[in-house]
Amino acid sequence: MMRWIVQPSKQVGDSLRRDRSDKAVFKNYRRFIKSLENSVNPAAIGIPKKGRYGGCLGAHITKSVVVIYRVDYPARQIDLLVMGDHKTVYGRDG
Repeated sequence: MMRWIVQPSKQVGDSLRRDRSDKAVFKNYRRFIKSLENSVNPAAIGIPKKGRYGGCLGAHITKSVVVIYRVDYPARQIDLLVMGDHKTVYGRDG
């Protein structure tokens, strides 16, 4: 079976550079990417989102870091849209 293409946005790259000293974020990010690439259905990994990110999925990389992504089934591509803590991703606390 073909693998999925994972395409991180500029914001995700910036977030990884900002968190470069946090080894847990890098380790879990790499593990998350591999699981998405090899998944039969990448939507099963995340949680459906509402509101601002309606139609997207979210998954926790660590307890405080979340990644929002969108699955393009015909192109077999996964777009990583945003990564960060709750306030960075959603623009508010709570």
